[in-house]
Amino acid sequence: MLVVGSTGSVGRETVRALTAAGIRPRALTRSRERARRTLGDVDLAVAPLRDAAGMADAVAGVDGIVMVHGATGDARPEDVDYGAVPAVLRALAGASPRIVLMTSMAVTHATGSWREAMHWKRRGERLLRASGLPATIVRPGWFDLQPDGWEALALEQGDATPVDSRRPVGRAQIAETIVQSLLCDEAVGCTFELFAAPGAAAQDWPSRFAALAHDRPGEVDGALDPREPPLHEEPDRLLDDLRALGAPGAWQAQLRR
Repeated sequence: MLVVGSTGSVGRETVRALTAAGIRPRALTRSRERARRTLGDVDLAVAPLRDAAGMADAVAGVDGIVMVHGATGDARPEDVDYGAVPAVLRALAGASPRIVLMTSMAVTHATGSWREAMHWKRRGERLLRASGLPATIVRPGWFDLQPDGWEALALEQGDATPVDSRRPVGRAQIAETIVQSLLCDEAVGCTFELFAAPGAAAQDWPSRFAALAHDRPGEVDGALDPREPPLHEEPDRLLDDLRALGAPGAWQAQLRR
C-alpha cells in the first residue's frame, strides 16, 4: 500500500495504522534519511513527484494508494496538494488500485488565507473522480483539537461546515478511517467530511459507508457538493490534465460550454 505524504503528521499515523491492520505500507519519500528516521524499518520508494520513472516504480504492484500529502513551507499548493494527483495518475499508466485521498473540510467554500490551498485540493478531487478509479475522498476537520472522550466519528457530506468552526478530528482517527476506507468496498465512490464526536469509537464501518450518498460516476464533484465553479472556468492546468485522462464521463460536456 503506497503512502504519499508518509512522513507528515497524518502520514506517520497512517503507516502505523496500516501496519497494525496487517497491511504492508510502502512509503513514498524524497528523503531516505528522513523517512528512516521518522518511520523506521518500512519499505521506501524514493522519488520526487516530478520524477516520472521513480513514480512509476513507486506505484508498481501496489493494491492501493493513500494520499495524505500537503504543501508546507514555501511549497505551492498547486504543485503539491494538486500536483501529486496527476503525478500518481500518470504513473499508474492504466492500473486501477484503490485510492484514498485526504483533502480538507471547506474545500468548496474557503475564503481568505485558506482560499488558494483549498481550491487546489478540490481540483485534485475533481481530477481523481474524473479518472474513474475506485476512490474514496476524506475531508478531515482541524487536527487533534478534540476533547477527551471524543472517540466517535461524524461522517458528513455537502461540505457545509465553515473552516473557522475549528471542528476537530484526531490524526489517529483520520488514519483509522483511511484504513477502513481501503478495506470496505462500501467506501468506494464516497466523499465525506470527517469530525470527532462525543462517544465511543465506530465499529460497523461497512454500514456507515453504505449509508453515505455515493458520487455519481463520470462526475467531477462529490455527491452533495455545490457544482461551482463550473468546470470550464477552472485553470488550464486542471483542464489539460482532465483531457489527458482519456476517460469518458459527463464532465466532458462541461468543458464544451
